[in-house]
This record gives sequence, C-alpha cells and structure tokens, in this order.
Amino acid sequence: RPEGSQFPGPVRSWSTGATQSEQDSTAAFDFWIKELRAWRYEHLTRMGYDDAQYRRPEFAWAQRNFVQPQSMVEERYFYDPVQRKYTVNRYLDDLDARYGGIDSVLLWPVYPNIGIDNRNQWDLARDLPGGIPALRQMVEDFNKRGVKVFFPTMAWDNGTRDPGAPHWEMTARLMAEIGADGVNGDTFSGLPEAYRKASDASGHPVVFEPEGAPQDDGMLAWNNQSWGYWEYPFVPMASKLKWLEPRHMINVCNRWARNHTDDLQGAFFNGVGFESWENIWGIWNGITPRDGEATRRVATLSRGVAPFLVSADWEPFYPMHRYGVFASRWPLGERTVWTIVNRNEYDVDGRQASMPHRDGQRYFDLYHGRELTPTRE
Repeated sequence: RPEGSQFPGPVRSWSTGATQSEQDSTAAFDFWIKELRAWRYEHLTRMGYDDAQYRRPEFAWAQRNFVQPQSMVEERYFYDPVQRKYTVNRYLDDLDARYGGIDSVLLWPVYPNIGIDNRNQWDLARDLPGGIPALRQMVEDFNKRGVKVFFPTMAWDNGTRDPGAPHWEMTARLMAEIGADGVNGDTFSGLPEAYRKASDASGHPVVFEPEGAPQDDGMLAWNNQSWGYWEYPFVPMASKLKWLEPRHMINVCNRWARNHTDDLQGAFFNGVGFESWENIWGIWNGITPRDGEATRRVATLSRGVAPFLVSADWEPFYPMHRYGVFASRWPLGERTVWTIVNRNEYDVDGRQASMPHRDGQRYFDLYHGRELTPTRE
C-alpha cells in the first residue's frame, strides 16, 4: 500500500553490516513488483483513468521538465530596475554556469506583496513593469532559450478585489494574454478539472502543476505535473503518481535543505525532476557548488534518456548486489536504461554495482558522471 504519495520498496530493513538483509532477494522483488502491477491495474480501472492529456503533443515537453526553479519577480538577475527591462539571458546564463540550466521557471509576482492593497493576484501580474506586452516578450525570451514559463494561481485569494469571474476563468484568460506555458497551483492538492476546461476554452491550453499531490488520484488525469514533498529514508521510496502514470512529471521540492543529495537521488531514482528553489520569499538558500554539480549531472543524464524515463514497464528497486545501492530499470524496445543511486556515505564501484549484462543495456554511474561498460557475471 502507498504511504502518502510514495511506495516503500520490497525491503524495509537492512542489516548493520556490510551486506544486505536476507529479505532483500530476487524472489522478494518478483513478488512485490507483481503485486504492485496488480494494484496499479485495479486502481486505474476503479478510477476510469483516461490518459488523453498525456497524449497531447503540445504537453509533451512536460515529460522532460527536469529542473524548475521558483523565482521571485524581484530577482536581481531577472529584472534591471535602472533600464526597466527583463534580463532573461542574464538570469539563464547564471543558472547555466552554476548548475547546468533549467527546463522551466515558476515566476512569482504575488506574496509577500499581496494584501498590501486591494489588488488581487491577476492585478499584481498585470501591474508588473511593462504590463502584458512586456510579459509576453519576456515569456518569448525564455522560450527562445528552450525554457517554459509557469505562473501561480491561489485559491485563498478571496479578500481582495472581486475579479468578477471564477478563478479558473481569470487564470486561463491571463495565461492566454501572457502566452505562459503552465500554471502552478499554490497550496492546491490537484487543480480541479474546471481549470483544464477553462484553459482549453481560452484557445491557449497550459500544463497544470499543483503544489501538492492530487488528493484524489483521479485528478492525475489532467494534472500533468506536480510537486513532491517526499520522505528520504536510507532505502528510497517510489512515487505513487509516477507508478500510476509514468508520463507524470514531479518536481521534488526540499526548499530549506542545505544539502540536496537526498532529493536529487530520490528524483533520479524515480526518473523525475527537481525544484531548484533558492530565493524563498526573500530568504536566500542558494544551491551550493557541490549540489550545483550534482544537479548538472542528474539533469544531463535524465535529459539524455528522457524517452526511457516514461516507460510503462518501469521497475523500481530492481535487485542489486551491493549494500545501499538501489536501481530503477527503464526498458524501452530492445534497450534498457538503469538509474542507480548509492545511499551509502562511501563510494561503491560502479561495475560491481551493476546488474548482469544483457545486450543493448546502458548503465550510468551518477557519482562519476559517466557511462559504464557492463560486465558479465
């Protein structure tokens, strides 16, 4: 059974020595993965699940959205108050240099400003420097660099100026005016289907990304992305949403962490993304050089094998030989990719950690950032 938005693996306990618990065996894995597949089949049937939103070509980019910062609009690299213009290239060049760049950005024009006066969330966006025309140009500048742009929506904005229409219609209208690519639902546990319908009706459909995992798994059908607030035990856990819909993209968020090893390894193991949030409501918790290099490696490898990481035949917790080393198996056609993480605080030789060689498989050593040549055993 899932624990919140995650699944425990086939082994829950480990020995204190240098070898795995006796429970960790191929037989345990075979039984566990069989039962998990049966649960998925039954659960999707009970939901009456329809994957139509994941087959839309205009949303395919969301399945490769591996790194996304949340950025305040006051970010100094993003806007030049002297020249009064958005400096998108300067902002992206800094992130490229520090941790290898991003796939999307969530721009935040609302709190802590909201509540100072009577302006609502849509007013605050329209009142940004240059208004809608400047925002459209800014989005285009991001898109030219291959970066998608999200803006937020807040259900709790109910004490400001009445917009005169439901939130979903106002949000869809604003995204169409700006030309944005996605909407992040602040504090939402899944954006309701009314947002999907309003966005499609606007003629400018966008991807939806709630902050929380959908409270009803059926909402997975039209929320193509979400954030993940996960637990990070020594033995990693598998994403329930990713298991139900392998094309669903999660950006793992651990905003106050000063060491992102856990969340980066959790994301890599699950084939999902990372929320590289540094300016947290004006409090700077920057990506360290070590985490920056780890982010670069995780993102580079994930982007390089993105078609594999949406495989419906994903097998998390494939049996490994070494203590503290965990792998997910991603078969696609005649080839297979493995995402391997070492949860120990010491190095484990990549070749010894690999599984028996099968023709056409590719192995990646995350620690050294290289592709391995598998050995027969």
